[in-house]
Amino acid sequence: MAYPLVADISSYQPSDADFFTALKNAGVKAVIVKITEGSNPGTAYISPKAQTQITNARNAGLRVHGYHFARYNGNEDARNEAAWFVKNAKALGLAGDSYMIADVEASSDNASQVDGDTTVFINAVKAAGFPLVGKYSMASWFWNGRITVNGIPGLTWVANYGGSQPGVDNTDLWQFTDAFAVGGVKLDMSYDFKGLLTGAATTTNASSIPTQVKTTTDPNKQWTDTLGDTWHSEDGTFTSNQAINLRWGAKMSSAKITTLPTGSVVKYDAWSNHDGYVWIRQPRGNGQYAYMVVRDARTKEAFGSFK
Repeated sequence: MAYPLVADISSYQPSDADFFTALKNAGVKAVIVKITEGSNPGTAYISPKAQTQITNARNAGLRVHGYHFARYNGNEDARNEAAWFVKNAKALGLAGDSYMIADVEASSDNASQVDGDTTVFINAVKAAGFPLVGKYSMASWFWNGRITVNGIPGLTWVANYGGSQPGVDNTDLWQFTDAFAVGGVKLDMSYDFKGLLTGAATTTNASSIPTQVKTTTDPNKQWTDTLGDTWHSEDGTFTSNQAINLRWGAKMSSAKITTLPTGSVVKYDAWSNHDGYVWIRQPRGNGQYAYMVVRDARTKEAFGSFK
């Protein structure tokens, strides 16, 4: 199935009406606008484009939500930032039907208390009249336990580019690219798996978000992923004859996990021929996969042996 699109909007993006009309025409259903960052006292940042972006997004027929770039370090900091976020969101016309999201990715955040601080922040936002809340971070922060899905209230929005899935169980919103082109502008774009932000409610089970789009009558053998690449089910073992990068996605631009040395043995469950290479998919547990190239599809040169 095709999931509704949600755009991440900040002061880096345009604020004019034509841009938001172009988003609408590109199939985008909702936007999440950066409202604030830090607190007062403190950074006391308000996006200078937020008001115009919100107005023009609504005029274009898009649903509008807001996010706050978190810099808190401690419970009191978190409460101050929540108050700053709420005060300005209300002033800009957001109400209880908009999602209010904590953008948790600042390197200065104390790793040992991210869940606790973010929970304090979110609960303060809810208490101020915004019942729809959530948290955003990159997939790697979830993988290393710096932030958790179940430890913080609200929806989970995960950024993970270049792969065929978010890589985090129970993801509600997947930011799958930072280069979605609309009207000559490249921006972050997300899939709204459950229709929470777009109103396009689905019957997807919260514990099993689909990571692939099936396009054949035999879904156990072949499918097309969300990036348009066709995969074939096959259990096998690959042994490399040279060093090869293992990646979180099946693109050369995907984040590298490690470089496997010559002689590495990798068990795989699927393969795909795209972008000039043959890729294999390695199951890694917890719903995660890794990917690597194993053959040059143009010259047919294999980078190891198969069995």
